[in-house]
Amino acid sequence: MSNLQDIEELIADSMTGLMIRAESLDEFDQLAISEEFREWLHEGVRIEDVLKVVSIKK
Repeated sequence: MSNLQDIEELIADSMTGLMIRAESLDEFDQLAISEEFREWLHEGVRIEDVLKVVSIKK
């Protein structure tokens, strides 16, 4: 899988999780999150803007 596909999948998964969690927030916070999503969709995303957390299982 290429880096672009990895990033797109990470963003899709993150957005889905955030949307589900946002249902419990007040309207102001929901609107703020929606605005961030709009910016990502219109401006795109750079690889350096995406934080990946690697977990190490022991």
